[in-house]
Amino acid sequence: MRFAVFENQKLEATPKAQGVCPSCGAELIARCGTRKIWHWAHKGRRHCDHWWENETKWHRNWKNSFPSDWQEVPSRDEHGELHIADIKTPKGLVVEFQHSYLKPEEARKRTQFYKQMIWVVDGTRRTSDEKQFQQAMVDARKHQFDEGTVYEVYYPEFVRLFREWAGLGPIIAFDFGKDKVWLLRRILNQTIYGFEYPKENLIQNIEEGTVPPDVLFGEPSRQSVSAQRRGPRYNRRF
Repeated sequence: MRFAVFENQKLEATPKAQGVCPSCGAELIARCGTRKIWHWAHKGRRHCDHWWENETKWHRNWKNSFPSDWQEVPSRDEHGELHIADIKTPKGLVVEFQHSYLKPEEARKRTQFYKQMIWVVDGTRRTSDEKQFQQAMVDARKHQFDEGTVYEVYYPEFVRLFREWAGLGPIIAFDFGKDKVWLLRRILNQTIYGFEYPKENLIQNIEEGTVPPDVLFGEPSRQSVSAQRRGPRYNRRF
């Protein structure tokens, strides 16, 4: 965890600091070594949120894009089940940053728990993922618009990231360590539609509570690669 609470104030881990968990009130220990980023850990037992994963520099960099009050926000459902959102905005949008492998059924449970959310997935964890992904982009049907290119991927099962994350419902942003993420926006007839999108724009959408561009479907246009089919349209609305 990045934050503990001490005297009603959020506190980052520093050597010999004291604090308690803002979710369960248990005593925390400041872990300030040289191998991992400084963080808080529960004392003598597992984390109170079993969904929690060890934080990496990648997590921390994304979290730093948002106000500290939005970070590590406890949430409970109607049954009292507790989980801690990486980011939760004042408008109720949850953003989860996922680095480690997560089983698809577990991802569905978390999506159902938070409901209004965006997943940001680290595409650099496995060295083969970006190669698979980029090959899929080469093979994809491409629809050119003034705002950019919409990629239409026919066989998503050949891309491991798509196998693991497609079909959840919310926006999925794949982060390959560049200035843009790849937004998975629509699935139609087992075909995936998405596009590159600047990270700074996604962060702005989250901050302002606005929706990133979408892929809509309508009558064929001259912008569509195939004029004989109902092609995708790029929704400019934010």
